[in-house]
Amino acid sequence: EVAEEEEEEGGAVEQRSTKWAALYEKKRFSPKSLFPPLIWVPQYWRTYRGGILEEDKPYVGDLPFSLKGDTIAGLTVGVMLVPQCLAFAMLAGLPIQTGLYSSFAPLLTYALFGTMRQVQTGPTALMCLLTGQALDSLGVVGAEARIAGATLMALLVAAVSILLGMLRVGSVVNFISHTVLAAFCTAAGITIGTSQIKYVLGVSLPRDHYWWETVGAILTHLDETHVPTLIMGLTILATLLTLKYWKSAGSKEKRSEHLLWRWFPKDKASLVFRALKLVADLSSLLAVLLGSLWAWAYRAAGVDGVKLVGDVQAEGLIVGVPGKGYYDTLLGDSTLFVSAAVIAIVGFLESVAVGGKFANMSKYIFDPNQELLALGVANFVSSFMSGFPVTGGFSRSAVNVTFGATSLVAVVISSLVVLLAVYVLLPAIALIPLCSMAPIIIQGAIVFVDVHEFKVAFRSYPGEFCVMLVTLGISLGLTVKEGLLAGFIVSVLKTLYEIAHPNIALVGGVSGNYRDMRYYPQAEQAPNAVIVRMDAQVHFANAGKLKAFVLKAVQLRESMCDLIEYAVIDGKSMNGIDITGCQMLEGLSETLAARGQKLVVTNLTAPVASLLVRAGVQDGMLKYGGQLCLDMKQAMELVGQPGADWSAAASKVHELVEKKSLVQKESAKSPCGSSQRGSP
Repeated sequence: EVAEEEEEEGGAVEQRSTKWAALYEKKRFSPKSLFPPLIWVPQYWRTYRGGILEEDKPYVGDLPFSLKGDTIAGLTVGVMLVPQCLAFAMLAGLPIQTGLYSSFAPLLTYALFGTMRQVQTGPTALMCLLTGQALDSLGVVGAEARIAGATLMALLVAAVSILLGMLRVGSVVNFISHTVLAAFCTAAGITIGTSQIKYVLGVSLPRDHYWWETVGAILTHLDETHVPTLIMGLTILATLLTLKYWKSAGSKEKRSEHLLWRWFPKDKASLVFRALKLVADLSSLLAVLLGSLWAWAYRAAGVDGVKLVGDVQAEGLIVGVPGKGYYDTLLGDSTLFVSAAVIAIVGFLESVAVGGKFANMSKYIFDPNQELLALGVANFVSSFMSGFPVTGGFSRSAVNVTFGATSLVAVVISSLVVLLAVYVLLPAIALIPLCSMAPIIIQGAIVFVDVHEFKVAFRSYPGEFCVMLVTLGISLGLTVKEGLLAGFIVSVLKTLYEIAHPNIALVGGVSGNYRDMRYYPQAEQAPNAVIVRMDAQVHFANAGKLKAFVLKAVQLRESMCDLIEYAVIDGKSMNGIDITGCQMLEGLSETLAARGQKLVVTNLTAPVASLLVRAGVQDGMLKYGGQLCLDMKQAMELVGQPGADWSAAASKVHELVEKKSLVQKESAKSPCGSSQRGSP
């Protein structure tokens, strides 16, 4: 019976071990992953037929496929996209029809290669700002030249995205911190909004390269404001902002308590509320229609001076070679390549931030590396369709989700709406007033301005706040591209400084734990030992600092007339060590031995213990009486015993190292290969 119980217990342990191994399983490459419809279309069909397989659940999550939802969402977003893409083309300083060119084929392509089911790709304010500033930096003027520059930019963005996707380095974007992105987006929002003020004022101004030049030009031309245009522009802007903030005003109770929203529909189930919500979702279309009717009324009343889009020199879609005829002008400067890299990374960040949020909400999986490939192919197609760089947009994706989108079928339907607009609405676009399109862009730009993040950083993280100020200042002083690069460099320097100056603490015992003496002055210190903890990996940048701190702590205790026999390093937070760190521990053991003291490194994780043993640190420390130990409690018991025998502690270290080696060998043989480091 005992043997049977032991066998059952051993089987249970092995079964649990097998399950835990799944945590470290490497994702196997499948050719189907390069063309996701091969995966999700059969799932779509099975859902339509009334059942899904167990293997479908990670992809489906809590969002079952729905053709009805995709159709409604796709049509709605398509109607919303048409006026938006026209406005964004204007932001980039491109002929307005290029917005439509960038919103048909790229969407279809993304639907074939993307994995984020609810993202709506296409032109966005941020991508158009970066594209426009890049062309301005190159001094590209004239409609034909700017179209050539934008198409070549899209081609280079595609190349960067596809390269990163093929190298499977989607995580590279994690090196751009949240604070840098927040400051970058804030600067982008300010720049975008400022660039559209001239259209609201009805003032004719050339495109300026820098934000402060735009501000100066506006201020010096205020006396040229066209009042009828200003009235129309401000009214449309106020309408859009009112609808925007009303839509996100919260619950019925919050709306009832608000000074303004109490006068608006509050019951989300009512027909009036849902109708107004639809109007708010399609506010871009409302702005264009309202502006066009208003401009017609002005003309009927004899009011002149309202600037219109004007004649659109295009008939249907145009296919061409990116940058043709302008290679010498565009490729002679490295600015284009740097800008393309920045646009590719920022576009990927924007798309994943949007799609990842909705994927997490609905609990379905997506592949960041495949997203790089999908965006790359979408931009490749855009470049040959006389378009500019595209990515996933937040506002359209949010509307997509609201109206029930469950797959990229919605994106296909939206692209078909744009195709219809290309062949039906191009003549009518000429009659749209510019001052009705500028509010669409300004409304979108306001979303990027994040004052709250600056407040949080100022109160809690002074270093991060300085990084944000540098990013914001350079973005507004030069361009947002330089601001992003500067913010990235400063944040990396800040991180390197923090790595070189980690938190090192003198610790003492509190209820069985060891705490920082600065915050727990009641903590008890060992009578014959100094205990130090460093909350970082030990490497060349901070090894000397740890050694100096240990020696200083020993000297301080000795100055208090304590007889110190041991210096103990608590390795609880030590998740790694390099060769310099290993040499430092051996050198510290020798220095302490010369003072009649011994070094103990304890509380070690398996990876660190293995590194120290394989690097010969344990043997090197033993020559000077130093010891390695896995358990803090055991180490402190031995420290408190005169002439203690450390052989049992050393044996445990070797046992753990051998066990780690065995686990690595078994993992290499099994389908579940370890893909993570640092697990104790």
